[in-house]
Amino acid sequence: MKHVWFQLWIGTALLVILSPFSGMAFVAPDQVAVLANSQSPESLQLATYYMRRRGIPSANRVDLNLPTTDTISREVYENEVLKPVRQAFMQHELSSRIKVLVTTFGIPLRVAGPKVTSQEKEWIHDAQGWMQAAWDLLQEQEQIAIKQQMNLSPSPQSSHDSIISFQGSAQSLTRSQIHTWRTELQQILQGVRREVERKPEGAGRKTLLVSHDKIIRQVFGKFGRKEKLGAPSRVSVIDQRKGGRISAVLMSLMHQPSEAKRTQAYALVQEAFGMWGILAFAQWEVARYEQAEGSASLDSELSLLWWEAETYPLEGRLPNPFYLGYGDQFHKWPLPLMMVSRIDAPTFTHARGLIEQSIATESSGLQGNVYVDAQGMKKGPPLSYGHYDSDLQNFAQDFRKESGYPVQFENTEQRFNKPGQAPNVALYVGWYRLRHYEDAFTFNPGAIGYHIASGEAVNIHNPKELGWCKNALERGIAVTLGPVDEPYLDAFPLPREFFGLLFSGKYSLVEAYYLSKRYVSWKMVLFGDPLYRPWFKVKPDQQKAAQTLLQNRPFPASPTQVVFPAPDAVQDLSKFPGKYVAFDSRVLNP
Repeated sequence: MKHVWFQLWIGTALLVILSPFSGMAFVAPDQVAVLANSQSPESLQLATYYMRRRGIPSANRVDLNLPTTDTISREVYENEVLKPVRQAFMQHELSSRIKVLVTTFGIPLRVAGPKVTSQEKEWIHDAQGWMQAAWDLLQEQEQIAIKQQMNLSPSPQSSHDSIISFQGSAQSLTRSQIHTWRTELQQILQGVRREVERKPEGAGRKTLLVSHDKIIRQVFGKFGRKEKLGAPSRVSVIDQRKGGRISAVLMSLMHQPSEAKRTQAYALVQEAFGMWGILAFAQWEVARYEQAEGSASLDSELSLLWWEAETYPLEGRLPNPFYLGYGDQFHKWPLPLMMVSRIDAPTFTHARGLIEQSIATESSGLQGNVYVDAQGMKKGPPLSYGHYDSDLQNFAQDFRKESGYPVQFENTEQRFNKPGQAPNVALYVGWYRLRHYEDAFTFNPGAIGYHIASGEAVNIHNPKELGWCKNALERGIAVTLGPVDEPYLDAFPLPREFFGLLFSGKYSLVEAYYLSKRYVSWKMVLFGDPLYRPWFKVKPDQQKAAQTLLQNRPFPASPTQVVFPAPDAVQDLSKFPGKYVAFDSRVLNP
């Protein structure tokens, strides 16, 4: 799984200011729409069964004519999913009422990336030229810095060779190579700076400082350097604020790119972040226009039901405005966001079991053991492996102390991997074995669990699939989640957030999921009845326990309380350029 730091993504300015929760506002049955595939009798039967059990009005069902494959093209998605669903909602006056979409057994799992246009091919070629030019100049600056180091400190301990022995074009460089190069060049420049500052005052010292500053400006730009690589910072508060506004300018330029806007963007990046920024920005452009990450789970893409493809970038991921961690830093979206969950499993019988288990557990209560599988890592930076492992450790500790459930905690590189090792599962969360389910678990009715690893929902119908989601669903889990492709670590909900929200009793499954996941138009899928409330009967100390899991943050407003403009009330999205699509300039200054 790749680290989050290397992600170059377009973000969005978002809707909701998450205020303290003032009351329960669960999703109502008439706010749910169910999608079925008319080419699959099981899909139609499952939709009928679910709507009857949950009291969902018959007008809230949309039958689609889709292939029964796991993957469909972007064209099929737009013509055979988006258009029919929108038309059905408008016809039955549901467009402002529906908050939740349910995909059922027989609905495809993922949407392929869009085809590259001739214009995008030209921009890819141009960006590759920028990448090569930036890399060539960066290597020149590296050699100048090495010569300075040799002149200042010609000791055998000094490293005077090129940091990376590299042959070929810049686009062949791996991210790991570039990151290593950047780190080691910083170390050389820091060494040069220290040697220069040891010299006595005089013209020679001043000349060396000017030369050193020129290299830093060429490489890292005005705002991209870190404390002038060891020298006293000359970046004022005013300059820092200007640097913070660069993201907004880039967002506006790249929302609907043109030759002129791209030229402006490259000039801005070069001034602010130097040739290192140009290299990163050009890499981002290539990835964007090649649609290297243009595919998504169908469910996650459906979150943007009312958005036309040209109004947001199909490549990459968009921040989810419901996520509780985003607080009040985002602005209003011009169109609604759907919450989506999938009632699907390896067989029709297993899929129907998700519904039956959820309804039964709401009456009886979720019983059993809690299993948490961490690896004993030290706490790391936000959204790193260490951060997630620390969250697992804290979840196990807090849930054991506060919830009343027996918690089995594994905190080494060992896993729950032996048959019968984890009986009577109520909850499970852990890692890490990639796409290789280990049959240690027996799931109680209503059980919830997920495995933090890439590709765990690549396929759920292939009998030979070894991933977590297919095998857990086949063995009777009621709720799980996972990615249909590489999602990057931070696409997974943090355990304390997801389970803390759900344990509070204030939110249904789909609400807790959307309040705890960071992205839409991305790779993740939630399997389970969206209306499931495993802790429907709230116990006196449950709120306190949930608050502890959420680290004493206030409970966020339910997504059902968010009021969006009616889709048909927004006729011209050109009024919103730059309001909801943002370039995250931190990737240029990691």
